[in-house]
Order: sequence, then structure tokens, then C-alpha cells
Amino acid sequence: MSVKTDKNIHTSVLLQELVWAIDIRDDKQNIIVDGTLGLAGHACEMLQKMNDGDILVGFDADERNLGLAKGRLEKTKTQLGLDVEIVLIHSNFELLSEKLWEHGISSVTGIYYDLGVSSMHFDEAERWFSLRLEGPLDMRFDTRSWKTAADVLNYYEEKDLFGILKEYWEEPHARKIAARIITSRKQNKFVTTNDLNDFLESEINSHIKTKTRVYQALRIEVNGELDTLKSTLAQAIKLLESDGNIFVISFHSLEDRIVKQIFKRETRDCICSDLICSCWHTKSLRLVNKKPILPGEIEQKENSRSRSAKARHAQKI
Repeated sequence: MSVKTDKNIHTSVLLQELVWAIDIRDDKQNIIVDGTLGLAGHACEMLQKMNDGDILVGFDADERNLGLAKGRLEKTKTQLGLDVEIVLIHSNFELLSEKLWEHGISSVTGIYYDLGVSSMHFDEAERWFSLRLEGPLDMRFDTRSWKTAADVLNYYEEKDLFGILKEYWEEPHARKIAARIITSRKQNKFVTTNDLNDFLESEINSHIKTKTRVYQALRIEVNGELDTLKSTLAQAIKLLESDGNIFVISFHSLEDRIVKQIFKRETRDCICSDLICSCWHTKSLRLVNKKPILPGEIEQKENSRSRSAKARHAQKI
């Protein structure tokens, strides 16, 4: 059965590939976790595979997303006539194990992540996720967090600014940009997107790619995205039941590299030569797809934001 959901808000990337990857079994209760619920595009589609008595858990650091997602999920559930328990958790997925434990969940059947920023975030000015719109230098997914992009620009030391620009996006002008941020903020603090855009135009005369890299590096820093990704993947693998599936969609090379390295580490056999194994690590995953899964030509044509997407799929053994 196919249920129509609102398509004017956000188009989910690799939708069918993700839903296919997360197996739903008929002989047990399935507990499926959406680590990046967003506006529930993937979750609404996942519901169509689930059975009465199953549990769908959704994490999102953005409280507004949770409110919108709840309405879409309840509508889909009603249309399907399903008795599936929906648990929505307002939290960063870094607290995956802790928050699931609070709901009495110690293992899951499947878990997936869509690490991209939603179209809704890109198209709003209030939270400033896009260089196209004027707004405050915020960029927090979770507005309960204290650190904003303005804080990073106005108070980080030069070496730290250089570090995030170089490490997160390998920006070739990182050193020059960091030095000139320090000089510029002595005259006027960075408050809005226009302040940053004007700075980049006047001080760096930057290409659109440089602007994009600066914005994305700041967003990653504000939300601690790479460290939380490493943490949540480690937790997710431990939480997975035998034969459980994990599916991760990423949108830039740093994220994909982390997913690839963690999956690779978890698929290694013990290499100890001693009669008594002293290896701390034992293989826990098998790769379902050795190469990343990419959107097809039709999806890339219909949704330009899907072009940078890569997905990796592994299964617990």
C-alpha cells in the first residue's frame, strides 16, 4: 500500500534504497530507529513495511521538526490502519543509547541516518543555514545549545578558526580567512549572514565554493557533527540485534570517510597470532554493499541536492 505524504517540504534522498535495506521480520517485534527524523520522509515510508506491535523511534535535535514529523507520522499510521508505537525523542543522536534506555529499549532491529540538512533549514533565514538568505549567524540544530556561528566567528582564536576551516573542508584559503576574521571583528562583530558575506567579498573576494565551504565548516563546528557521528555509530552497532541493519546517508567526504572507516573496522577479523587471543576487537558487521550506494540518474535530475549523497549499508553478524 502506498500512502501519500507531503512533498512540498522536503524530498527524501535514496528513499527506496534505505527502506529496502532495513529488514522487517514477521516473526518478532521490530524496533526501528530513525536517527535523523527530520520531517519524517523516510520514517513515513518505513511505516508502510512495519507490522502491528512494532516500534518506530525518531531522534531529532530540532524540536520544531519533531512537531511537524509527529503530525505526518500519525496521519500515515492512521491511513495504514497500523498499531505501531511511535516514540519521538528530542535529542541529538549522540545520546542514542542513553535515550533509548530511558524508554526501556536495549537493542534494535534496524537503524538509519540521513545526515543531510533538510531543505526547510536551507530555505529559512531565522536559523541561517544558507548563504542565500539574510539572518542571524545561528546555525544550531538544537536551539538549547549555547554556541552559535556568531560565537565561533567572534570569539575563537585564530588557530582554532584555521583548524576548522582546514580540517572540516580543506579550504585552501583557510589561513588567510582566519587571520582576516580576527582583524575584521576588532572593528565590527559578525552578527548576520550579510556581515559574513560582505567580509568574504571584500576581504577574500571569494568564489562561491569558498563561501559554501566556510558556511558548512561553521555549521559542522557549531553542531559538533563529526564527533557526534563517530559516537552514535559506535553506539548503534552495539545496539543492533543479530542480522540487524544499519544504513547511513552522507553528503560530504568527511562524513562518508568516518562511516567507511568505522564500518571497515567493524568488519575485520581478529588478527592475533597468539593461541590466546589478545585482540580487543572482534568482527561485528558485514558490508552489504562494498561500494557506496548512489542516487540514480532520475533521482539526481529530479532532486539536485541528491547528487552529493552516498549511502553505506552494513549488517550485524
